[in-house]
Parts: sequence; structure tokens; C-alpha cells
Amino acid sequence: MSKVYLVGAGPGDPGLITWKGRKLLAIADSILYDNLANEHLLDLAPKNCERLYVGKKKSVHAFPQEEICAMMIDRARRGLNVVRLKGGDPFVFGRGGEELEALAEAGVSFEVVPGVTSPLGIAAYSGIPLTHRAHNKVLTFVTGHDVHGIDWSKIGQTETLVIFMGIFSIREIATEIMRNGRSGETPAIAVRWGTRPDQETVTGTLATIADRIEEADLKPPATVIIGEVVALRKKIDWFEKLPLFGRKIVVTRASDQAAE
Repeated sequence: MSKVYLVGAGPGDPGLITWKGRKLLAIADSILYDNLANEHLLDLAPKNCERLYVGKKKSVHAFPQEEICAMMIDRARRGLNVVRLKGGDPFVFGRGGEELEALAEAGVSFEVVPGVTSPLGIAAYSGIPLTHRAHNKVLTFVTGHDVHGIDWSKIGQTETLVIFMGIFSIREIATEIMRNGRSGETPAIAVRWGTRPDQETVTGTLATIADRIEEADLKPPATVIIGEVVALRKKIDWFEKLPLFGRKIVVTRASDQAAE
């Protein structure tokens, strides 16, 4: 019986995967990868490696969680090196804990390779330091799936608030936060496909961010950041100021060189 490796793929830019993650992909017999894991990472695997998409989008799951766990267990028991490639970090809203519980109960060996969690990469590529001595001492990550399951009177007052998976509920979330006393003028930003060449950003305030998201027709996957540190983007945004950002480049070659 071989081993299962839970590998964080990072926030989107394939260059942000860890060195250990790259090495494990290079020796994988089977890769089960998520929607948010950049498919270019699959090119690091051997040609005969199995590549199986098991991703989840809102209300659209390629496989139920129980079946994904069963796939990993089955392949490990057949002596395969399995890489479970997950967007961001496996243990930050990535169901990594659930999957490792299933592997442990089945007696399957495993290792975890952390990844750059999505909000860290998104903030860095959007010119937003999530912590700054002059602006905050507290940083909170929260999921936006269950709006009524969160005590926004406490969470909403966090100096810097990062909301995962809250793009569809952001209006309700913002209303709750303001109802509990936070200023509607607090800077806010929503970022889609952060760190990738097609990164999209929408800026506003706590009071306007929902309207701005609707106007831009911003779709998941997107992360919302609320706090005074968002205003620093005006000074230190670097990624979207690169000379080729947002452009598509065509390089013509002879047919025998095209694949390379």
C-alpha cells in the first residue's frame, strides 16, 4: 500500500506551488485535482499519470465528498502514489481535515503539503497587505456560505476581514456588518481569479461593494476583503500595473515547434 499526499496548489498562479508539491507531482501515479487548482500543474506529472477532476463549484460537484475519499483510499490500497491537489491550502476551508479523517480511519498513510492559501496570494497580487502596523492588529478569515450562522456583531468588527465564498451573499453580509455598527465607508474589494493573468478586481466600500460586484457581473470564485488596509492598494498595487497585464500574446511558430 502506498501513500496519499494532500498538496496545496496555491491561489492560482502555478508558480506559487511549493517545491515539495512540485516534486510529488513529478512522481504521482494518480492526481485528484480541484476546480481551483491550476491545470498547468498537471503538466508536471508523468505522462502515464492518471489525472482525475473531482472539483466542486457552487451546487455543482463532480463527485460527492464520500466518493472522493473512497477514490483516494482505493488507489492507495492498490499501491499508487496519490496526490490530492487542492486549491490554496488544504486546511483553510479546503475540506482537508475531512479527507484526512477518512484516510486515517481506513488505515491509509498520508502526508500534508501546505500551500499558499488563497487570500494571502490574492491580497499580495492586489496590492493589499493583510496586516499593517498602522492599520490593524487582527485579521479574520470567514466563510460566507452560512450568513446566519456567523455572529457578525463580533466578526464584522474585525479590523481586516477576509470573506471566502461570499460573493452571492455579500449584500446581506455587508448589511449585517453595518447594522452592527461598522462604518459603510470602510474600504472593500472583491477579487476574482486572484494571482492569475485573468485576475479581476472590483473596489468600493462596505456600503457599495455589493452594487459594484453586480455592476461588474463578477462571478465566483471571488474573495472579498474589508478593512482600512484595502486603501493601501492605491499606493502599492503592482500586479495589475505590469506592462502585459490583461493582454493576450500570440507567438507564431512553425507547426513542429508549436507544442513546445
